[in-house]
Amino acid sequence: MPVEQEASPKKQGSFVRVLSPGEVFLLTISALSPVFSVFIGGNAILHLAGTGAAIGFIAGGLIAATLALLFAELSASYPGAGGVYPALNAILGPRWTYPFVIMRTVIMFPLLAFGATGVGPYIRLFLPWLPQDLAAPGTLAFAAVIAASQIRRGAQVIAAFLVVELLALLVLVVAALVHFKTANLGLVLSPVYAAGRDSLAATPATSIALAVIAGAFMAAGADWATFFAEDMRDARRRMGPVVAWTGLFAALCIALPAVLMILAMDDVAATLSAEAPMAHFLDRATNPIISALVSLGVIAAILNSVIAIMMALSRQLHAMGRDGVFLAPINRVLRIVNPQTRAPTGALLVLLVIGGFCTFLGERRLVLLTSANFSECLLLGLAVLAGRRAGMMSEHFRIRLHPLVPVLAVMLSVSIVAAGWADAETGRVSIGLLVAVFATALFWHELSLRIGRAPVRLTGSDLE
Repeated sequence: MPVEQEASPKKQGSFVRVLSPGEVFLLTISALSPVFSVFIGGNAILHLAGTGAAIGFIAGGLIAATLALLFAELSASYPGAGGVYPALNAILGPRWTYPFVIMRTVIMFPLLAFGATGVGPYIRLFLPWLPQDLAAPGTLAFAAVIAASQIRRGAQVIAAFLVVELLALLVLVVAALVHFKTANLGLVLSPVYAAGRDSLAATPATSIALAVIAGAFMAAGADWATFFAEDMRDARRRMGPVVAWTGLFAALCIALPAVLMILAMDDVAATLSAEAPMAHFLDRATNPIISALVSLGVIAAILNSVIAIMMALSRQLHAMGRDGVFLAPINRVLRIVNPQTRAPTGALLVLLVIGGFCTFLGERRLVLLTSANFSECLLLGLAVLAGRRAGMMSEHFRIRLHPLVPVLAVMLSVSIVAAGWADAETGRVSIGLLVAVFATALFWHELSLRIGRAPVRLTGSDLE
């Protein structure tokens, strides 16, 4: 495929290829948002596993960086707005890709809602009178307006927010280093969680296992880059390195501040039981002005993340509608593209409405539901193994640790199911729901073929 000239971006299909690798990197970092993962995801994991969150972020970061290599190789071989599912369809076929796409659809709305719900505690620091239920839907509405603009304009807004976001993260790192306590190393090696306002108890092994899965989810997100393949110049050659380096950068930027904060806590029980442990730590470690400024940075980070996520997910939903994944009326809505901005406005509207409803599910349900996608690790690993064996992979990006990385991904999928099933309160329900969704989608696909329906196209791409 010929490389296009930088000065003359080419319209292709639904979108226009105008983004450089650097702009895609900024969009991706904004979507996965290190500050969001630390300040919002960190709160959720601290509530879940106490100081075991340190193990969760370290092990989870390693897992996420490793899985990013799978996304990198697959997206370099089969780029498209559908993300990684064009590669899965080409290698594994529609029988396994269709359930994957349906499960991704089920997960994307809670994922978006989880990002939006995190803004509530921080906004209420400045607007205590604001009803809690309004913060998340308002965040989604604001993000949808920005995401509906021309993509380069949206990228510029995101870049401005990202500067504020990274400054907030820097303040947390400095505060943690200043208040570092060697004695807290014991809290990492022998984790505890808040059993009450003033009491601590040993963190159960199942909670630590869930923290690792959740930590991998918080450090993951390098694959957000893959959804911009039809907006990126020379995506086949450039996409792989962008995804791989983003995965490593994100794992380091997220794990380090979270672990340092745990090693710097003084009143451990009060911090772990606070509504927002990260904000509580900053209140104690800094002065009120700095804490307030950081909270503003966190609000900016959440908005930034939700904007970038909506931009990415709307492209994936648009690709699904273009491929005819859903019923005809839904597909028609998802195919709607603004002729001036080239934004997939139909998909954005669907994300806004369904994502808004999901904000009422609650923090624990959202984090476990979105981080329990066992099928992703399984199918990515199998696709790379099968693609290499059949000679179907591009030479533009190759995983060096082959076949170790895809084998680890397959093993991780088993671990996700086991860890989720061990948590009878929520994890088992999440795993059961996702298994049911996958099995139902697989059954429907096979039934459709038997009754003579035309198979779903599932190319996920308009690239040449």
